[in-house]
Amino acid sequence: MKSLLMRTGSMPVQTRFIPTTISRHNSVESLSTNGDRFSAGKISIDAKSAAGMRRALSESDVIRSERMSKSVVGSKPSPARIPEEDEQGFSGGGGGGGGSGFSGGYEDRRKIGDYYREMLKSNPNSSLLLMNYGKFLYEVKENLERAEEYYGRAILADPGDGEALSMYGKLIWETKRDEERAQCYFDQAVNASPDDCMVLGSYAHFMWEAEDDDEEEEELMVGASPALV
Repeated sequence: MKSLLMRTGSMPVQTRFIPTTISRHNSVESLSTNGDRFSAGKISIDAKSAAGMRRALSESDVIRSERMSKSVVGSKPSPARIPEEDEQGFSGGGGGGGGSGFSGGYEDRRKIGDYYREMLKSNPNSSLLLMNYGKFLYEVKENLERAEEYYGRAILADPGDGEALSMYGKLIWETKRDEERAQCYFDQAVNASPDDCMVLGSYAHFMWEAEDDDEEEEELMVGASPALV
Protein backbone atom coordinates (compact mmCIF):
# COMPACT_ATOMS: atom_id res chain seq x y z
CA MET A 1 0.00 0.00 0.00
CA LYS A 2 1.37 3.36 -0.96
CA SER A 3 0.92 6.40 1.24
CA LEU A 4 0.35 10.07 0.48
CA LEU A 5 0.92 11.90 3.73
CA MET A 6 1.04 15.70 3.80
CA ARG A 7 2.97 17.84 6.25
CA THR A 8 0.43 20.04 8.05
CA GLY A 9 0.80 23.73 7.35
CA SER A 10 4.57 23.69 6.92
CA MET A 11 5.78 26.81 5.12
CA PRO A 12 8.71 29.14 5.70
CA VAL A 13 8.27 32.38 7.58
CA GLN A 14 10.60 35.34 7.62
CA THR A 15 11.11 35.85 11.34
CA ARG A 16 13.23 33.48 13.35
CA PHE A 17 12.05 33.26 16.93
CA ILE A 18 14.04 30.99 19.20
CA PRO A 19 13.18 31.08 22.92
CA THR A 20 15.46 29.86 25.63
CA THR A 21 15.28 26.09 25.48
CA ILE A 22 15.52 23.25 27.93
CA SER A 23 17.92 20.51 26.88
CA ARG A 24 16.37 18.25 24.25
CA HIS A 25 18.45 15.37 25.52
CA ASN A 26 16.81 15.49 28.93
CA SER A 27 13.27 15.35 27.54
CA VAL A 28 13.99 12.55 25.09
CA GLU A 29 15.76 10.64 27.84
CA SER A 30 12.68 11.07 30.04
CA LEU A 31 10.58 9.46 27.32
CA SER A 32 12.98 6.52 27.24
CA THR A 33 12.55 5.94 30.96
CA ASN A 34 8.79 6.53 30.96
CA GLY A 35 8.04 2.93 30.04
CA ASP A 36 9.08 0.04 27.86
CA ARG A 37 6.31 0.85 25.42
CA PHE A 38 8.43 3.63 23.87
CA SER A 39 10.97 1.67 21.89
CA ALA A 40 13.59 3.79 20.13
CA GLY A 41 15.11 2.82 16.84
CA LYS A 42 16.55 4.16 13.62
CA ILE A 43 14.19 5.17 10.86
CA SER A 44 14.07 2.41 8.27
CA ILE A 45 12.49 4.39 5.42
CA ASP A 46 14.91 4.86 2.52
CA ALA A 47 15.59 8.32 1.17
CA LYS A 48 13.54 7.77 -1.97
CA SER A 49 10.49 6.77 0.06
CA ALA A 50 10.84 9.56 2.60
CA ALA A 51 11.05 12.15 -0.14
CA GLY A 52 7.59 11.19 -1.33
CA MET A 53 5.92 11.37 2.05
CA ARG A 54 3.92 14.37 3.22
CA ARG A 55 2.00 15.07 6.39
CA ALA A 56 -1.62 13.86 6.49
CA LEU A 57 -4.08 16.76 6.60
CA SER A 58 -7.38 14.92 6.37
CA GLU A 59 -9.02 11.57 5.87
CA SER A 60 -9.50 12.34 2.19
CA ASP A 61 -5.70 12.42 1.78
CA VAL A 62 -5.37 8.96 3.28
CA ILE A 63 -8.39 7.51 1.49
CA ARG A 64 -6.88 8.85 -1.73
CA SER A 65 -3.74 6.84 -1.07
CA GLU A 66 -5.79 3.69 -0.50
CA ARG A 67 -6.98 3.85 -4.09
CA MET A 68 -3.44 3.43 -5.33
CA SER A 69 -1.92 0.09 -6.30
CA LYS A 70 -1.39 -2.35 -3.44
CA SER A 71 0.96 -4.67 -5.35
CA VAL A 72 4.22 -3.30 -3.94
CA VAL A 73 5.03 -4.38 -0.38
CA GLY A 74 7.77 -2.80 1.74
CA SER A 75 8.57 0.09 -0.64
CA LYS A 76 6.66 3.31 -1.17
CA PRO A 77 7.59 5.32 -4.30
CA SER A 78 5.71 8.57 -4.76
CA PRO A 79 2.16 7.76 -5.91
CA ALA A 80 0.35 9.48 -8.71
CA ARG A 81 -2.21 12.04 -7.61
CA ILE A 82 -5.89 11.16 -8.00
CA PRO A 83 -7.84 13.75 -10.04
CA GLU A 84 -10.03 16.02 -7.94
CA GLU A 85 -13.26 14.85 -9.59
CA ASP A 86 -12.53 11.28 -8.49
CA GLU A 87 -11.90 12.18 -4.88
CA GLN A 88 -14.39 11.24 -2.20
CA GLY A 89 -15.91 13.91 0.02
CA PHE A 90 -16.22 13.48 3.76
CA SER A 91 -18.18 15.25 6.44
CA GLY A 92 -18.56 14.90 10.16
CA GLY A 93 -16.84 15.93 13.33
CA GLY A 94 -13.39 15.17 14.60
CA GLY A 95 -12.35 14.19 18.10
CA GLY A 96 -11.21 15.51 21.42
CA GLY A 97 -8.18 17.43 20.15
CA GLY A 98 -10.25 20.26 18.70
CA GLY A 99 -9.74 21.68 15.23
CA SER A 100 -9.13 18.22 13.81
CA GLY A 101 -8.12 17.85 10.18
CA PHE A 102 -9.86 14.48 10.10
CA SER A 103 -13.51 14.02 9.16
CA GLY A 104 -15.90 11.36 7.96
CA GLY A 105 -18.12 8.64 9.33
CA TYR A 106 -17.27 5.66 11.50
CA GLU A 107 -16.39 3.39 8.58
CA ASP A 108 -14.05 5.99 7.09
CA ARG A 109 -12.28 6.52 10.42
CA ARG A 110 -11.92 2.77 10.87
CA LYS A 111 -10.23 2.54 7.47
CA ILE A 112 -7.83 5.32 8.43
CA GLY A 113 -6.84 3.48 11.61
CA ASP A 114 -6.35 0.22 9.70
CA TYR A 115 -4.27 2.07 7.12
CA TYR A 116 -1.85 3.51 9.68
CA ARG A 117 -1.48 0.21 11.51
CA GLU A 118 -0.69 -1.57 8.25
CA MET A 119 1.90 1.05 7.29
CA LEU A 120 3.54 0.86 10.71
CA LYS A 121 4.03 -2.89 10.35
CA SER A 122 6.58 -2.27 7.61
CA ASN A 123 7.93 1.01 9.05
CA PRO A 124 7.65 0.76 12.86
CA ASN A 125 10.28 3.45 13.47
CA SER A 126 9.02 6.08 11.04
CA SER A 127 8.65 9.34 12.94
CA LEU A 128 6.24 10.62 10.30
CA LEU A 129 3.87 7.65 10.54
CA LEU A 130 4.09 7.46 14.33
CA MET A 131 3.29 11.15 14.69
CA ASN A 132 0.37 11.08 12.25
CA TYR A 133 -1.11 7.99 13.89
CA GLY A 134 -0.76 9.68 17.27
CA LYS A 135 -2.61 12.71 15.88
CA PHE A 136 -5.36 10.42 14.59
CA LEU A 137 -5.67 8.68 17.96
CA TYR A 138 -5.84 12.00 19.81
CA GLU A 139 -8.14 14.02 17.58
CA VAL A 140 -10.42 11.29 16.21
CA LYS A 141 -10.34 8.29 18.53
CA GLU A 142 -9.87 10.42 21.66
CA ASN A 143 -7.51 7.78 23.03
CA LEU A 144 -5.19 10.04 25.00
CA GLU A 145 -2.97 7.33 26.46
CA ARG A 146 -2.25 5.71 23.10
CA ALA A 147 -1.80 9.10 21.43
CA GLU A 148 0.83 10.07 23.99
CA GLU A 149 2.58 6.75 23.40
CA TYR A 150 2.83 7.27 19.65
CA TYR A 151 3.90 10.90 19.96
CA GLY A 152 6.62 9.75 22.34
CA ARG A 153 7.76 7.04 19.94
CA ALA A 154 7.86 9.58 17.11
CA ILE A 155 10.17 11.83 19.13
CA LEU A 156 12.41 8.92 20.04
CA ALA A 157 12.63 7.95 16.36
CA ASP A 158 13.56 11.53 15.37
CA PRO A 159 14.37 13.87 18.30
CA GLY A 160 14.80 16.76 15.86
CA ASP A 161 11.28 16.59 14.42
CA GLY A 162 9.87 19.96 15.43
CA GLU A 163 6.32 19.10 14.45
CA ALA A 164 6.27 15.94 16.58
CA LEU A 165 7.69 17.88 19.54
CA SER A 166 5.07 20.59 19.06
CA MET A 167 2.19 18.11 18.89
CA TYR A 168 3.40 16.34 22.01
CA GLY A 169 3.66 19.63 23.87
CA LYS A 170 0.14 20.51 22.72
CA LEU A 171 -1.22 17.19 24.00
CA ILE A 172 0.49 17.65 27.38
CA TRP A 173 -0.91 21.17 27.74
CA GLU A 174 -4.46 20.36 26.64
CA THR A 175 -4.84 17.13 28.64
CA LYS A 176 -2.66 17.66 31.73
CA ARG A 177 -2.35 21.47 31.91
CA ASP A 178 1.30 20.90 32.80
CA GLU A 179 2.70 24.26 31.73
CA GLU A 180 6.34 23.60 32.61
CA ARG A 181 6.52 20.27 30.77
CA ALA A 182 4.61 21.56 27.74
CA GLN A 183 6.89 24.62 27.61
CA CYS A 184 9.89 22.30 27.46
CA TYR A 185 8.64 20.54 24.34
CA PHE A 186 7.43 23.71 22.65
CA ASP A 187 10.85 25.33 23.20
CA GLN A 188 12.54 22.33 21.60
CA ALA A 189 10.07 22.37 18.71
CA VAL A 190 10.75 26.03 17.89
CA ASN A 191 14.51 25.48 18.03
CA ALA A 192 14.25 22.40 15.82
CA SER A 193 11.93 24.07 13.26
CA PRO A 194 12.26 27.87 13.64
CA ASP A 195 10.74 28.54 10.19
CA ASP A 196 7.75 26.19 10.47
CA CYS A 197 4.60 28.30 10.75
CA MET A 198 2.60 25.41 12.23
CA VAL A 199 5.13 25.00 15.04
CA LEU A 200 5.30 28.74 15.67
CA GLY A 201 1.51 29.04 15.62
CA SER A 202 1.09 26.21 18.13
CA TYR A 203 3.70 27.78 20.38
CA ALA A 204 2.01 31.20 20.24
CA HIS A 205 -1.38 29.65 21.02
CA PHE A 206 0.10 27.81 23.99
CA MET A 207 1.72 30.99 25.34
CA TRP A 208 -1.56 32.88 24.98
CA GLU A 209 -3.56 30.25 26.89
CA ALA A 210 -0.88 29.83 29.55
CA GLU A 211 -0.86 33.58 30.20
CA ASP A 212 -4.66 33.62 30.47
CA ASP A 213 -4.55 30.76 32.98
CA ASP A 214 -1.96 32.60 35.08
CA GLU A 215 -4.11 35.74 35.13
CA GLU A 216 -7.18 33.76 36.19
CA GLU A 217 -5.22 32.17 39.03
CA GLU A 218 -4.06 35.59 40.22
CA GLU A 219 -7.63 36.91 40.16
CA LEU A 220 -8.85 33.95 42.19
CA MET A 221 -6.09 34.49 44.75
CA VAL A 222 -6.96 38.17 45.08
CA GLY A 223 -10.65 37.37 45.45
CA ALA A 224 -9.94 34.79 48.13
CA SER A 225 -7.77 37.16 50.20
CA PRO A 226 -9.53 38.65 53.27
CA ALA A 227 -10.42 42.33 53.00
CA LEU A 228 -8.20 44.68 55.00
CA VAL A 229 -10.03 46.72 57.70
